[in-house]
Amino acid sequence: MLRRSLMLIELLKLSLMLTVFLKLSLMLTELLKLSLILTELLKLSLIDTELLKLSLILTELLKLSLIVTELLQLSLMLTEFLKLSLIHTDLLKL
Repeated sequence: MLRRSLMLIELLKLSLMLTVFLKLSLMLTELLKLSLILTELLKLSLIDTELLKLSLILTELLKLSLIVTELLQLSLMLTEFLKLSLIHTDLLKL
């Protein structure tokens, strides 16, 4: 009888240890899930960083486009000036 009681106590101890192990295993699983979520967030952060870089490039391209527009306006003004100069030259010939 005593031997059975000791065996039962040992079985209960092992059962308790197994329960603790299973709880720890569940906690580890949750930590792994959180780690996966964090990894996905980091990937999204990298994508966001790349988008910001592209946005900066686009901003620079827009600035260059404005400069080109200004140059085209100056070119039009120069063309008009040259036309006036030709008219002036023609008038001087008269």
